Amino acid sequence: MLVIVLAAFALRVYALDTQELRGDEAFGHFFSQRSFGDIISATIGLKEPHPVASYFVQNIWLKLTGDSEFALRFLGVWWGVLAVALLFRLGRRLDFRPWPVALAALLLAISPYAIWHSQDARMYAMSLAVTTATVLVALEALQSRRTVWATAYIAAALLALHTHYYAVFVLLALNLFVIGQAILVPRTRALLKSWLLWQAIVSILYVPWILRAGFILSGYGGNGDSPGLFDALQRTLAVFAVGESTPPDQRMWWALAAAPLLAIGIVRLAVGSGDDRRTLSLLVLYLCVPLLAIWISALQRPIFNERYLVTALPPFYLLVAAAFGRRRRGGSRGSAIDGAAGLLVAIFIAGSLLSLNRNYSDPAYSKTRGWRDLAAAITRLSAGFAPERVRVAQNFPDPTLWYYYRGPVDHVVLPPAANSGEAARTAVEALARQGVQRVILPIQPASNWDNSGLAMMALDGWFDRAAQTQVGVWPLQVYAQPPGALTPVGVDFANGVTLRGAVTAPETLAPGELLTVHLDWIGATPVYTGTEKVFVQLLDASGQLVAQDDRPLLLSGPRAAGTGLAVYGIQVPAELGTGPYRLIAGLYDPGQSGAPRILTEGGADHVVLHDAW
Repeated sequence: MLVIVLAAFALRVYALDTQELRGDEAFGHFFSQRSFGDIISATIGLKEPHPVASYFVQNIWLKLTGDSEFALRFLGVWWGVLAVALLFRLGRRLDFRPWPVALAALLLAISPYAIWHSQDARMYAMSLAVTTATVLVALEALQSRRTVWATAYIAAALLALHTHYYAVFVLLALNLFVIGQAILVPRTRALLKSWLLWQAIVSILYVPWILRAGFILSGYGGNGDSPGLFDALQRTLAVFAVGESTPPDQRMWWALAAAPLLAIGIVRLAVGSGDDRRTLSLLVLYLCVPLLAIWISALQRPIFNERYLVTALPPFYLLVAAAFGRRRRGGSRGSAIDGAAGLLVAIFIAGSLLSLNRNYSDPAYSKTRGWRDLAAAITRLSAGFAPERVRVAQNFPDPTLWYYYRGPVDHVVLPPAANSGEAARTAVEALARQGVQRVILPIQPASNWDNSGLAMMALDGWFDRAAQTQVGVWPLQVYAQPPGALTPVGVDFANGVTLRGAVTAPETLAPGELLTVHLDWIGATPVYTGTEKVFVQLLDASGQLVAQDDRPLLLSGPRAAGTGLAVYGIQVPAELGTGPYRLIAGLYDPGQSGAPRILTEGGADHVVLHDAW
């Protein structure tokens, strides 16, 4: 068991901070920064669908350790390892032989499903450990009838209920077991009075919270789906066997492989002694009540999600252990069954290790990707501007970005309210009037918040789109306004077009930044063909091209709200040397043979905008 516990720790701490935080983890980080009183108030006010215990624990922990990804997730590691040790103790309390229950602990230790949640800065690993402890101390209290164990049960049950609301299904399973035993086994009825007293104490102590927060549960819309019973069972067995880092088309086969192993364990307990059958009734209730209760809840709203099933993991592995006999048995028939069960377990272990490898190394199964790159891109794109002149806009209020980007630039959510185009336009107009010169917009799919590109439409009304690039999974757009009055240029071109003025931002030139160039073009319509294009180029001291932007020529004219200028975005290379550098602009006509440059009236093929960077 020492080796198994150390292996559980190693597998959970390995690559703990390699994958970036997902949105729920980042939300939990910010939510737990509040004081205890504020956490309670915010849970009620924001209708947070999870209770407060894990946020309290995280609040204390982060004050001691800081809020690195490793520190945030290490709490889950601790709870996950504790769950492995508690599973062993629970199996021994149920009178399993040491090696089958050690096998159950081993399967939990290497479970990709359990490891995923142990490496997740949320309450699920804590819920797994605390509910396992609740069942263990309940059995100890019933067996010993000692006040210390009864007190431990009450404390564990309350902690479980304040960690995740679905812990109530584990308590329901325990109550069905104890009451059922009292009905079927007369000698156990003396325990019923004490048991009901403990339940009454738990209820009395928990009711005040339910009176305050119960409306959240009834109003929660869910973030899962509503599967049929067969689909729910198949998904449950598959994730318990090999986790979710397995190709979807293989999961049914893993579920079908898990079913006979469970069946062997169930049959062996069913044909055993009276104690075996009591153990069977407890484990079946412990496994099935949470699963069926969550499935039934999902019939009314899309709330079925594999992560909610984590409290049913211990009975699954104990029933697997039962396939090898709770007590020693002899005979060739038993050996044959042991051989079949052993083969299935070996397949599970191989599948778990393959799934773990994908979990650790395959980006397709990572939590999220690209947040660090996105934060670095925002830092580059805001370089050279005073922080009050830049904003980061989000078309969905995802807190993850604000964990990774900790620079001085403020952010705004567009639209400020779900799918409100008017609110988005008002917010963008306020930014423009405040003198914001650059808005950086990473676009997330957000059908429930920005279902029709409202953020982009609002920004297009007051800003010019200077550039778009891909960072991770996000299209990243940069919108710009000129930083001030244009510098007069007054250069006429041979085709009747005049470059009237120009201004660049930022004023300095730094590696990796985006240089925006605002140009004011006017022209005589009879001469202007409409096929002309503008080139804006950054050249080094030897005249070699360093970076450029080419766009169709846009003549200045009235616009709904914006500047009426054409904007160009030049991505400055990250390996930019010391200079000097020169910025030029000009016209060419790709509709003509060879796409020749259009000369100025003075015979030059370009205009120098900046000559001393």
